[in-house]
Amino acid sequence: MNNKEIARRFSLLASLMELHGENAFKTKSYSSAFLIIRKWERPLAEMGQEDIERIPGIGKSVSAKIRELLDTGTMDALESYKSQTPEGIQQLLSVRGLGPKKIRVIWDELNVESPTELLYACEENRLIKLTGFGIKTQEDLRKKIHYFLDSRDRHLYANLEEDLKALEEALAKVLQPIHFQWVGDYATYAPVVDNIACLVAPVCSAAQIASIQGLEMVEASEYAFTVQYDERITLTIHTTEEDNFLAQQAELTMSAPLFEIVAHEGQLYDSATLEDSLANAGFEGLPVELWDKPGIEDADQEYWEGLVTTEDIRGIVHNHSTWSDGMNTLKEMAQHVRDLGYEYFAICDHSKSAFYANGLNEERVLEQMAEIDAINKELAPFKVFKGIESDILNDGSLDYEKDILEKFDLIVASVHSNLRMDEEKAMHRLITAIENPYTSILGHPTGRLLLAREGYPIDHRKVIDACAANGVAIELNANPLRLDIDYTWLDYCMEKGVPVSINPDAHSRAQVEYVKYGVYAARKGGLKTSACLNALSLSDFEAWLNRK
Repeated sequence: MNNKEIARRFSLLASLMELHGENAFKTKSYSSAFLIIRKWERPLAEMGQEDIERIPGIGKSVSAKIRELLDTGTMDALESYKSQTPEGIQQLLSVRGLGPKKIRVIWDELNVESPTELLYACEENRLIKLTGFGIKTQEDLRKKIHYFLDSRDRHLYANLEEDLKALEEALAKVLQPIHFQWVGDYATYAPVVDNIACLVAPVCSAAQIASIQGLEMVEASEYAFTVQYDERITLTIHTTEEDNFLAQQAELTMSAPLFEIVAHEGQLYDSATLEDSLANAGFEGLPVELWDKPGIEDADQEYWEGLVTTEDIRGIVHNHSTWSDGMNTLKEMAQHVRDLGYEYFAICDHSKSAFYANGLNEERVLEQMAEIDAINKELAPFKVFKGIESDILNDGSLDYEKDILEKFDLIVASVHSNLRMDEEKAMHRLITAIENPYTSILGHPTGRLLLAREGYPIDHRKVIDACAANGVAIELNANPLRLDIDYTWLDYCMEKGVPVSINPDAHSRAQVEYVKYGVYAARKGGLKTSACLNALSLSDFEAWLNRK
């Protein structure tokens, strides 16, 4: 069991305890455990009990429950609360913005026990009669429930990696010898995977699949099995004969128009690999990220040449440290990035208005800058840039006065507050911030959280046009929850000459690796290395910052 899975268990335990009106102190201790564990770098499974107890904020009670999870895979306290709580109520806890207290009121007063029942209650205007609710709250909840229901059985790519690697290994043990390949959304690195599927050869039986530990058969046919893995993941296992493997892989992964061309012209059945088939059909070097791209069958080879790779990234931009809400010190973060082989690092802790994230006031900004000067002397030629993630305030202004803003090497301007905006309000804030001469990069432009929050509406073309007119780069926030700007707008960014910075928004050393998810998305959007801001060398990146 990995740290993320353990953290999820504590988050659910805290929510269920609050839902049932348990001791607030205990509930808070489990909520704190969730926040600590999800950011903890070292795998808890590799740590001894005493070491776990010494993690700041954990203690004996929480560490004992961690050990219980690691040893048994379950937690008695959690299972007890789950047994007292209808499954539909547990699902409501996953609806963003609907906390345990409100769920308890809805449960008690309306006898609502599922997301669908709550949606119906909203449609019937039943919530407005409850204390603490109103028409606006009801409408907001209605939209969130719709979004939640539409997002069920969908997964973030990043959240699947470890689980599907373990499943692949389990399949290989039972079905040896085996030819295995992920197909569909997961194979093409889709940020959100709608349908998880794999292909195996030779043909296997339902009995073989059912014998794999952790799998539960949902539906079986001659050549496809729908199974549930680890109670959370539903996937389809396709099976075929070896001589039909490439054709099946292509059909299950490529867009229909591309498959027709490859199957007809690419000598699919005679090729050793799909790459050979693609080359024979005139698509030599087409990366798998683009196999399902609409219209790719009409593109020239030049479109996919020179796409950015993880190896092209030269610097890590937009990161946080213990100066604000990060897990590691500034020096720890900088040394880690240097040791990974990068040339530069931009610290962008939160600005003063982000009080919830320990944002830096003016005095602390100057103190951090002094520390950066000392670190740069020690780590040269590696360089730490003095940045800030400045909140875009309600009127579109940045978070400090001119005398502070001009001291930064770069400023990532982002919206974090008052997210419930219509397009007019959102565009005013963004355009005003873009036009500020101190803005270097526009951070996560829509504020979305994939599968959790849609984000505020914006006119992407006008935002990109404004960035082009003002020499501002756009962030592709590589946190797998964000991946914002959406990769479908990268073509337009390149058309307008707006550099795209693939930023991990790292709050710990481990999260620096989020860059790879940004690269996956960037490649799906056709982003070339030449259009990626932090693919620039240190000297060229510095020159770009100084051009204003």
